[in-house]
Amino acid sequence: MSGRASDRRLYVAIGALFVAACLPLAMWGDPRAWLLLRNTLMLAAAASVLAVPVGAALAFLLLRTDLAGRNLFLLLFGALLLVPLYLQAAGWEAGFGRQGWFSFAHGSAAAPILDGWRAVIWIHGLAAVPWVMLIVGLGLLLIEPAEEDAALLEGSLATVLCRVTLPRACPSIVVAAVWILVMTGTDMTVTDLYQIRTFAEEIYLDVPDMGRISSLEPLRPTVLTQVIFVSCWTVLALVLTSKLAPPEHIPSYSTRRVYRLGVGRWVALAFVAMTLVVLIGVPLGNLIYKAGLTVEQMGAERVRHWSVGAIAEILLDSPGRFAEEYKWSFVISALAAVAAVVVAASLAWLARRGTWRALPALVTSAVCLGVPGPTIGLSVIWLLHRESSPVLSYLYDYSIFAPWLAMLIKCLPITIFVSWYALRTVSDEVVEAAASEGANWFVQFWRIGVLQHRLTLAGAALAAFVIAFGDLAASILVIPPGVSTIPVRVFGLLHSGVDDQVAGICLTILGGFALLACFLFAAVKTRKRPRK
Repeated sequence: MSGRASDRRLYVAIGALFVAACLPLAMWGDPRAWLLLRNTLMLAAAASVLAVPVGAALAFLLLRTDLAGRNLFLLLFGALLLVPLYLQAAGWEAGFGRQGWFSFAHGSAAAPILDGWRAVIWIHGLAAVPWVMLIVGLGLLLIEPAEEDAALLEGSLATVLCRVTLPRACPSIVVAAVWILVMTGTDMTVTDLYQIRTFAEEIYLDVPDMGRISSLEPLRPTVLTQVIFVSCWTVLALVLTSKLAPPEHIPSYSTRRVYRLGVGRWVALAFVAMTLVVLIGVPLGNLIYKAGLTVEQMGAERVRHWSVGAIAEILLDSPGRFAEEYKWSFVISALAAVAAVVVAASLAWLARRGTWRALPALVTSAVCLGVPGPTIGLSVIWLLHRESSPVLSYLYDYSIFAPWLAMLIKCLPITIFVSWYALRTVSDEVVEAAASEGANWFVQFWRIGVLQHRLTLAGAALAAFVIAFGDLAASILVIPPGVSTIPVRVFGLLHSGVDDQVAGICLTILGGFALLACFLFAAVKTRKRPRK
């Protein structure tokens, strides 16, 4: 009965969140807001239709079957989580956009394959596949082996799959779909590139036309509508996620049952390999081809050909040519990651015991996740660009404080989640024993929370750095004069077509992310090895 009552409370909370999300639209009756809502939901729905079936199938095949090469595939798909959205957009634009090699080769530059809604849905859908794999994969790993073993006593493996495994994974699939809505509703990188208006895109395009700083009001109706709407859906995603792994749930470390594919193994392998080619091979090949493409004037004709020497020259030249952008991206991202870990660990330590103590961490995560990137930048401008305050004006115009603050807000949620998951395992008895010996709050937090979980917190800092390094939506509006980051530079060049320089930058960054993914994979494998 208590379980049913809990479910009823959950459904009531979901209904209240939906009403709260739609309330601003009903209050202001803004036709423009309704249009933006429609576009945002259409994009999220279309991306979900593309990403959820593919990602869920990949998660099941790579985590719960005997498919050959699972570890290698997991490494490659997991590496995509590190790739920023603008890099994925650059990879597809290099081949099938207005300035793509395929468009030029087939005379379709005026009407390319990737344009408008087709491009936005395709890129967002493919970018969401690794996230669906991660969320559904966690849902599959949270299924208790004892439930599957009990079902196996009454039927075959197919019965276990249909009656236990797949039904238990359904909530994680819902969370993945809601997460896609949050992702598409808070980013404007791809929608701005292909001129599709969503909530986030509206704010980004409105800022240059607002004129006086007094009109940069983050709480005007259109902005408030999008913030409330996306934040409510973010809270819904967090509530559903907590339902998957409540505090009293202790994951079992028993070996999960592996489903044997039999004669279908080759079909599954072909599906995984084909998906990998589409997600990684095609955009990477587009960038490699674009980086090595040269044009020579042969009489009255211009001849295009590909050269290995050209791509080597571009790759060697890119770090030096864009050294300033790399430097500022690294410095600001590192500072934001350090600050994010400090804030996140403090909130997670308070939230580890649940109840009202978890409210600051939950609200901070929901707001930071739910506020679209351009709105974060707009809020930072509204906060710092004050002529009446010389200190704030100096911080805004002559320091990296504004982009640092924007990146901190952007990378804080994932840092809170990782820190919270780690610190919730701290036993109350250990903390009480330390308190009885005279340890104050800070000593308990430092010695029990930080030092004993330093590797996990280091991983949270690394995740925050990756997110901050790839951020564009939040920081593009607040970069001060004389400072430029790699995402801002690439985004500006993308609007004029992907050329060899942009391809060189993207390949250099992708190489760095690939090395980082290999390092993380090796570290995880080392940690899993039993100690002798």
